[in-house]
Amino acid sequence: MESSFVEMLLSQKHLPSPVECVSRPNTEKIAKSICALLNAQGGWVIIGVDDKYDSIGIEDLGIEKEIQSEITNNIFPMPLVYVQRESYKNKIVILITVIKGSLPPYSYKNKYYVNRGDVVTSPSSDEISRLMRDSFSIKSGWESIANLYADKDSLNGDLMNKVYRQGISSGRLAKSDNGLYSILSELQLLDSYEVKNGTVVLFAENIRQYLPQCRVRIQLMSKGKTANQFDDSITLEGNIFTLLDETIAYFKERLPRQSFFLEGKTTRMDDYIYPLDVLDEAVSNALIHRDYSDSLDEVTIFIYTDKIEISNPGRLPEKLVKSKNEVLPHGSILRNPLMAEMFYIAGEMEKTGRGMALISTRMRELGRKLPEWTSSNNRTTLSIFSKSGKMTLNERVEHFLGSRSKGHVFSKAEYIEFFEKQPSKITAQNDIQSMLSHGICEKIGNGPSTKYRIN
Repeated sequence: MESSFVEMLLSQKHLPSPVECVSRPNTEKIAKSICALLNAQGGWVIIGVDDKYDSIGIEDLGIEKEIQSEITNNIFPMPLVYVQRESYKNKIVILITVIKGSLPPYSYKNKYYVNRGDVVTSPSSDEISRLMRDSFSIKSGWESIANLYADKDSLNGDLMNKVYRQGISSGRLAKSDNGLYSILSELQLLDSYEVKNGTVVLFAENIRQYLPQCRVRIQLMSKGKTANQFDDSITLEGNIFTLLDETIAYFKERLPRQSFFLEGKTTRMDDYIYPLDVLDEAVSNALIHRDYSDSLDEVTIFIYTDKIEISNPGRLPEKLVKSKNEVLPHGSILRNPLMAEMFYIAGEMEKTGRGMALISTRMRELGRKLPEWTSSNNRTTLSIFSKSGKMTLNERVEHFLGSRSKGHVFSKAEYIEFFEKQPSKITAQNDIQSMLSHGICEKIGNGPSTKYRIN
């Protein structure tokens, strides 16, 4: 399937993080660029696209594993970098997502690198000092604080071995004589004397003794009832992996299924009303991005007859969502960056930095109402709807779309001039926003040169 994400990245003039295009793969050069991005705000590297955004494509698909191996074995500390294949203009390209490093300064083959303009170079001593100060601010965060009640015997060794094997299998971890303990030590989540809060959230057994806030409360609501009137309530307790597994198991057991026909097909399908891949992504996001510092709070899930609300402590960062359901292009913003690295190794962040967009895209593909994100009272709530996202478009929009074909690119001025009785600029913008929110068209560029492509 054609990837809209690469096209979206390349169409944006002002992104929060840089995008670097590499027409021909050079593993060492790419690794240096990744190291420099880790030492800055993160970003993306796209291999197989030239500096004019033309798709060259990748012939040697083995380069994907080669780059992953180079990152794993030669960049220190362990970075959060995801290497994946994408399609762009009908050709295979490699998209590398680089999350802002949690423990700078990062080195590649024992040398530091930073970006100065478009050039990757070695940092000055002052720049290295600044990076070390940035690292200290992360190390002093909640997940790096020692837990006074836990020790190494509090951890689930079988779970740690499982995550370690997954990391080795995926190529995201280098082998270590001390297994996952070495990686946790490298991430400043464990040392000889102390177990840090982040490690407790990830791997502790009997977690109520150490962090009672590690729980998920699920309430099954009756039709027409409010949040304090419910048919069933259950509270799950455990480390983050246990909570994810048990929550999805609850969904599989309790959520209704439906039969339906795919558009244009005669084969009947049977599936859950709420797609499990969307729920898995949503619960993963809530667990890894929540604020764990409040011992009295928890992740809550309300299951209504027409929607599921997943709410977690912590506000949604600004400029991620517009009008509740339009996910804007953004780099991953991690509230718990050290824990996120371990979650990534375990394969629970397969599309790093794109979870929200994936949830929205998946629901659109299924013809459902688009999910909505809201923040209030220091909480973020995601609403996932069961009902169809059938479009209610006004006559103006229908008339315009009826005269334009798929792939047509238009501007707001063209939209206004199309009509004999021309709408105002505000009316035109509202019409275009309606098309964007329904996925009928996508935005290209920013500012006065903004255009829209009909999907």
